[in-house]
Amino acid sequence: MITKKILILIFICIGFIAKSQTPSEDPNHYVLDTYDDFTLFNSNLWNAVPNNTWGLETYSANNVTASNGVLELKCEKVGNDYISGGIETVNKKAFSYGYFEIESKLPLSGIRGPWGGFWMHTGEGGWDEIDVLEPNGCDCELGTQFHSGVFATHGGTTRSYARIYDGFPNLSFNYNKYALIWTPKYVQVLVNDEILYEIVDPLYVPSHPMFVFLTFQIDPYGCAPNTSTFPTKYWRYKNFKYYRLKTDCSNGIIQNNFNFSNHDYKVQKYYSLSNSTIPNNSNIVLRATDYIELNGIFTVPLGSTFTAITHCNTCPN
Repeated sequence: MITKKILILIFICIGFIAKSQTPSEDPNHYVLDTYDDFTLFNSNLWNAVPNNTWGLETYSANNVTASNGVLELKCEKVGNDYISGGIETVNKKAFSYGYFEIESKLPLSGIRGPWGGFWMHTGEGGWDEIDVLEPNGCDCELGTQFHSGVFATHGGTTRSYARIYDGFPNLSFNYNKYALIWTPKYVQVLVNDEILYEIVDPLYVPSHPMFVFLTFQIDPYGCAPNTSTFPTKYWRYKNFKYYRLKTDCSNGIIQNNFNFSNHDYKVQKYYSLSNSTIPNNSNIVLRATDYIELNGIFTVPLGSTFTAITHCNTCPN
């Protein structure tokens, strides 16, 4: 047994996350809010992207199909035009903090130009954005890398962070799982349950609700198609999931000999716990907006884990 003898220990808005806290790691706090298995096209959640563009493509609803558990976005060259497909939740559902997950198979590698992926944006009137999976036209040609990044606007100033990640097995051969953890304190992007990167500076963390986009674009920049022919390509997705955090951010908990086993876990305003013991062989996570304070003797038995997360005085709802 490992016993921590503590006069007082306070967790506040710190800048390092030791590991990801996914719904499987923290099932007590997460609730499955939205799930689409793409058996059919869910018009209550998604729109086909209208006839606009972010690149060289023009969108058509005819190039979007959802059946048998697969969303398929097709891009084809018709004359000199690239006719493509995409879907978005604009004016259907905006999402806030939580855990997002989707499986994706990129367009078959070998041809330069495909661009797009799984991303989130505030829509008109602001610029917060998270690009979870955004390979550009050169990334898709290689098939082994992609870009990811964030844009966050606070006090009229927009800050951004983006990187390229490479060395993957060819991402166009099989489905891979791409996930986002978004809280007021940090952003983490995961691939197949492994943390790819994290941002822990709140000034770089988006704070506004955003719509979800799944798009097949054509890169108009330095990685645009470099051949006159462009074979029809498909971008495929499966199993979109969004989990929200349960919250009770107006109330704090002060207790001696806290009962972890029977607690209804939510993001509280604060915790102040004294002389408490984590149950044997358990994984306990506490979340609060303001602080988590441990007083007296706090016991974590060998084989159990304890994680404390604070959310920078912001309720993640």
